[in-house]
Amino acid sequence: MSFTQVFRLIFYELRIKYLDEPSIRYCIAKLPQYRTLNKSVSLYLDVVRLSAALLVLISHFAYTRLSGGDYAYIRTLNVGSDAVILFFVLSGYVIAYVSTSRERTVGRYALNRLSRLYSVVVPALLLTVVLDHIGQALDPALYDGWWYKQDQPVWRFLSNLFFINELWFFSIRPFTNGPFWSLSYEFWYYVLFGAAFYYTGYIRIILVALVLLIAGPKIILLLPIWLMGVWVFHFNQRTHLSITSGWVLFISPIIIYALIKLTGIYVDVKSLSMQLLGEDFVRYQLKFSDEFLISYVYGALVAMHFIGIKAIAPAVESSLVFFEKPIRYWAGLTFSIYLFHYPLLQFFAAFYGMDADHPLRHLLILVSTLVVIVLLGNVTEKKKDVAQKIISQMRRPWGLIKKWA
Repeated sequence: MSFTQVFRLIFYELRIKYLDEPSIRYCIAKLPQYRTLNKSVSLYLDVVRLSAALLVLISHFAYTRLSGGDYAYIRTLNVGSDAVILFFVLSGYVIAYVSTSRERTVGRYALNRLSRLYSVVVPALLLTVVLDHIGQALDPALYDGWWYKQDQPVWRFLSNLFFINELWFFSIRPFTNGPFWSLSYEFWYYVLFGAAFYYTGYIRIILVALVLLIAGPKIILLLPIWLMGVWVFHFNQRTHLSITSGWVLFISPIIIYALIKLTGIYVDVKSLSMQLLGEDFVRYQLKFSDEFLISYVYGALVAMHFIGIKAIAPAVESSLVFFEKPIRYWAGLTFSIYLFHYPLLQFFAAFYGMDADHPLRHLLILVSTLVVIVLLGNVTEKKKDVAQKIISQMRRPWGLIKKWA
């Protein structure tokens, strides 16, 4: 909060005559509380993002080649893709928060986004290359399928490193690491938000148009979902709902989502989009945006849920605060869980062998994957400052970041 904001309220809104201490405290109380998130809300969002990351992991483990088809129902329900939609809303929420609190310049914003991404992206890509090479040598048949792309390896690596792997109708999978697709979406949402938030006038219009033109229709299709998170943050800052309303908004989206899955409506909605746009176009051109219609519904449900948790925060605070340390610790590994798990699952399946439906194999794969994620995550997630220093020292093309920040 700046002194300018305080004085503006004092002189132009409150019309008070003297700068007495009670008046200043009143002004500060009236200003939007963008500096910090409510602690219980912050903790709950950590629980949500950890749960979503683990759901994606379990969804990929449910592939028949890894677990013998014992968990095929998880694949049928497609909950892993739905968890990514949750990530998008949460991402928009967090970006709206940081941009109105501690990231006041475009340079600081860019530096923090890039260091956050690359602190895990680079190790994840390198890990994928190494594990895929060893895993394929151990069990070539396990890597013989759509899930492993190895042609043009340099291009695959670089396109994902620079987040151009999902532009327009391209979809370039980095070897086995399928979850990388969503990072390209996220990256361009970050760029678009930065252009719209930190610039004004004709420069803003030109930059936003340019980013949209570069990103292409697939990424734009899911943009409204990410923007729902931005909207929810600002709505929560200026609106105070009753606890009763909060509980309704908190619980009803869960019930509605369950009904959508139980009734199979999500399948019908996807079929509708295929009828309207053509099955081949939806399946092979839109790729990861193929369920955009039902994803809008899921995004709205997540938005309602996030509004609800803000309202009921006082009622759940004690429970969340009691588990604060483990929540913060495991939530801090979310990005590593998301980017490391797929090549690890694939590798350990090749390493342990055994029948795909053997319970011991399942246990070994999951435990080994999580152990390696924890070991690597405690390094990569703690090295954001190192990535930040490297990026800030680069002169071309990122040298201006240090100057702007």
